[in-house]
Amino acid sequence: MPRLLAAALIAVAAFVVVAVLHWLGAVTRLELLTHDARILSDVGRKPPRDDIVIAWLDQDAIDYMRRAGTPFPWPRSVYGDVIDYLNEGGAKAVVFDVLYNEPGLVAADDTAFGEALGKTKGSVMAFKFVGYREGGFTPAESERMLPRGLAIEGLGGWPVEKGFSLPIPEIEQPSDLLGFVNVRTDTDKVHRGYDLLRVWSGKAYPSLALAAAMATTGDRVAFDDAILRLGERTIATDAHGRMQMAFRGGPLTFPHVQLINIFESMLQVGEGKEPIYPAARFKDKVVLVGINAEGYADVVPTPLSTNFPGVELHATALDNLLSGDPLRRIDRDLVFAAAGALAGTVMVFALSGALWPALGLLALLALISASSFWLFAGGVLLPTAAPMLGTLLAGGGAFLWRLTFEGRKRREMKRAFTSYMAPEVVAEVLKNPDSIQLGGEVRQVTLLFTDLAGFTGLAEHMQPQELVAFLNDYFTRMCDRVLEQRGVIDKFIGDAIMAMFGAPVPQADHSTRAVHAALGMLTEMTRINADLRALGRPEVLTRIGIHTGEAVVGNMGSSKRFDYTAIGDTVNLASRLEGANKSFGTLCLVSEAAWQPACKGVLGREVGLVRVKGREQPIRVYEPLALGAGDDDTRSLVTRHQDGLRALREGRPADAQRAFSTLARERPDDALIALYCDRLAAAGWDGVFTLDAK
Repeated sequence: MPRLLAAALIAVAAFVVVAVLHWLGAVTRLELLTHDARILSDVGRKPPRDDIVIAWLDQDAIDYMRRAGTPFPWPRSVYGDVIDYLNEGGAKAVVFDVLYNEPGLVAADDTAFGEALGKTKGSVMAFKFVGYREGGFTPAESERMLPRGLAIEGLGGWPVEKGFSLPIPEIEQPSDLLGFVNVRTDTDKVHRGYDLLRVWSGKAYPSLALAAAMATTGDRVAFDDAILRLGERTIATDAHGRMQMAFRGGPLTFPHVQLINIFESMLQVGEGKEPIYPAARFKDKVVLVGINAEGYADVVPTPLSTNFPGVELHATALDNLLSGDPLRRIDRDLVFAAAGALAGTVMVFALSGALWPALGLLALLALISASSFWLFAGGVLLPTAAPMLGTLLAGGGAFLWRLTFEGRKRREMKRAFTSYMAPEVVAEVLKNPDSIQLGGEVRQVTLLFTDLAGFTGLAEHMQPQELVAFLNDYFTRMCDRVLEQRGVIDKFIGDAIMAMFGAPVPQADHSTRAVHAALGMLTEMTRINADLRALGRPEVLTRIGIHTGEAVVGNMGSSKRFDYTAIGDTVNLASRLEGANKSFGTLCLVSEAAWQPACKGVLGREVGLVRVKGREQPIRVYEPLALGAGDDDTRSLVTRHQDGLRALREGRPADAQRAFSTLARERPDDALIALYCDRLAAAGWDGVFTLDAK
């Protein structure tokens, strides 16, 4: 299966799994855990507003009043006195997170409480929705509920509440606003969000926090396209008016006072004493009254505490509304899951080996996590579980596919290639096994051919087993020189070797590598002949031809058996140059196309212009002699040889003949110089050697 198709299928499969888990609710549960981690990290957490104060009706106050002869529940006139004191101090709003849906012990106390509420600007009382009855407890209660609703457009598709429970009329009617205290939990029964609006009988009703915000600011409420507008403030919610709270801290984070001490402060002022809480302390404050006592505690589970006071939950929501900074949730879990699946798949398929894809996946997961925390600090709740799950599933699937299919293919290819490619080249090839398929491509490469002269004579002096051992040793030593230069052993043809440079892994210096390999092979041949002389065996010679040019390279053969090779005129010319060594008495011939890029750092001489069979235009051919600058004798040979060629090309055949004749006397064993002497002795030679044989 092609890698691209496999990658696409793995990414799609990972996304489908995440989508199914999302439909089953598992992704939502995981997302809640990531949400909690961000909340617990304190990243981007803001301090609570100092204009929100919680007045606790706690166990100490209950015990204190009981010792004074007033058991709980207290006369409701006490709350009226507290409201009067808060009004005197200039409180912006007083919000009761207490349900007064039953008459008190003394009707006059309820009346006194109501009168105090009536004198208060910004009084907010709690009520709750219930599901065990339709409407209010009585028709009169239902009638009292209707005027409390808000005329907001666009809520027709919302769930409708069944029934409700209001404060008693003496307390409800004087109150400026009512707010429901029902707050839905997430699927794990933990509070992270806050309902701002609910619908009953075609109207919307505010929550306690929203009602408190309206009472504090005097702003009206509108709702459109998951955005609640409170005056100039815009609050991001879901489609049903539920916002994600930005918690300010754990329990008792907000400034708080004891309700009984407000009452005591009022008495102390009446007696001319210094109050515990001066009335001015509550100037421009929003005071929320809540109960936190044994048997009366109103606590809920949140990520920060399993016993988070309910009134502080409302205070947190109020803080978010007044500050305009609740979390903005991006509800695109499946979109991010798709992106994670795609990124995880690409990461594994794009990087080679096992370590780098693993590190890449870890880096991708770290990036998702870091992004989620960074955006959380800015008030954005980014889906995290879905993209992480998509990344892990896709990355794991891609790893499994590569291990099962590509791993097996790589192992097979490694076994096949290691014998004729350098380990570094094999590693490069295995990065993309699919590139080694039937078919080929045109590449600029350098071909090197060798032939073993004198092998027949040597074979006459050896037993078959010895001959095979010699050939194996010869091929090993010759091929090692090719592999050192990261060449590829294309094939063995009898006692000949065909090697290639520049493919399958591109090499900018493939010509240089080929020439260096050839000189290494000739050096190795000197050592081999020394071994043969020591054994009393005849010597052999390796002849080499090198040419650079375009060739079609790739796997060629049948679908079941094929070789990675090269075909084309470049291959033929390299082979003919190897054969031409016999005519020139040389050991290595390099075409000009290969010599020009490789001549730096190599000492050699120009052989001359050669016209090979099948080519009309002659090519210039060179003989490499040594790596580096060579010795003085070799440098002198090269210089004087070039002087003779220059005289020939400048139309001074007599000078050329004298130059080569002088060299021939000094170097009687140099077959190339002798060949020039013979050709120059014949009149009319144009300076081009013509090879009739292949």
